[in-house]
Amino acid sequence: MSRVYIGRLPTRCSERDIERFFKGYGRLRDIVLKNGYGFVEFDNDKDADDAVYDLHGRDMRGERIIVEHARLPPGSRGGSRRSYGGSGRRDGLRFGPPTRTEYRVIVEN
Repeated sequence: MSRVYIGRLPTRCSERDIERFFKGYGRLRDIVLKNGYGFVEFDNDKDADDAVYDLHGRDMRGERIIVEHARLPPGSRGGSRRSYGGSGRRDGLRFGPPTRTEYRVIVEN
């Protein structure tokens, strides 16, 4: 199980809106909505990683949604879970290795 934080939610956001937003990213175990933010719990850690990577910054009803791994409360033990966020990809590389291009930057003082 993996918990995901969702922020900057529109004011009249419902659980059904969240289900539609995360559709195709695995089974959702639980949805908790607060005023402007919420949490979604996934059955599978891989599904949560994919959702964080793909959906962060996406638009929902005119708002750019924040999608991050939920942080653990201070003093709790995380076990195998990630502590305090992460890049969201399993291999630790969000955009892949750097590639050399023909473009150069010229800096003048």
